[in-house]
Amino acid sequence: MGSYKCVFCDLDGTLLNSHSEITVQNRKAIEQLKKRGKQFIIATGRHDLIAKKYHYELELSTPMIACNGALIKDIKNDKVLFMKPIESRLANEFLNYCKCNKLEHLVYTYDAIYYSKDSKRINFIIDYNKSVKKELRAPLFRIEDFKGNKEIIKFLIIDDDKSMIEKLNNDVNTDNSLTTVSSGETLIDIMNKGISKGDAVSALSNYLNIDLKETVVLGDNHNDLSMFNVAGLSIAVDNAEKLLKQAADYITLSNDESGVSHALYEFVLPKKDL
Repeated sequence: MGSYKCVFCDLDGTLLNSHSEITVQNRKAIEQLKKRGKQFIIATGRHDLIAKKYHYELELSTPMIACNGALIKDIKNDKVLFMKPIESRLANEFLNYCKCNKLEHLVYTYDAIYYSKDSKRINFIIDYNKSVKKELRAPLFRIEDFKGNKEIIKFLIIDDDKSMIEKLNNDVNTDNSLTTVSSGETLIDIMNKGISKGDAVSALSNYLNIDLKETVVLGDNHNDLSMFNVAGLSIAVDNAEKLLKQAADYITLSNDESGVSHALYEFVLPKKDL
């Protein structure tokens, strides 16, 4: 206990409560963590464009893992440490597939987010933009405005069909040239082959000269599973998907009960120092 040096934490459903807020308890625990020279890193499926406010709220100086690892960015210095967009031919094919099948989808490029006609998911981004200063708002455009020469980092498919991942793999990903993973009850993330939060945790730990045995990861959904496979300690919040709970070393309280802070005090912050 207390020997862990770095914490990688998912945002939605884990660090954030049901109102997309960081609780006071979670914030205080992370402050204690930083005071002791330990590192806290956000690892999210979100674009950094719609996650930055939490980075600033916690006054973090660490890089952020965004788009499930397809983008690793030094937010403080606005510097890309790693980015792997989808190969352009595949991206265009998948974009056409979404349009032909009238799938609700978002497209993440490096500097903007594009949304399909009648998308309800954009309300999530509009709400985020309303909550931040103008300079922190995510550029949001209709998919009709998308220029085909822009690199696509991630697609987000919004569909409540439980078999949609299987359908996508059968229809457009028969050669596994894309990564498909669920990040929420109705959300499917599409990235380049070989992209995962787990690979990003490994790469960033190496970059920061931290042994993976000294890392802790926290998550709630399928896109967090790859982190659980590489970290020294894996922790699922109580509201996590069953698969995550089965894979976790420990199950903490739910995201609405400040489960992150509970886990940090239990495993990362030495009690004698508190």
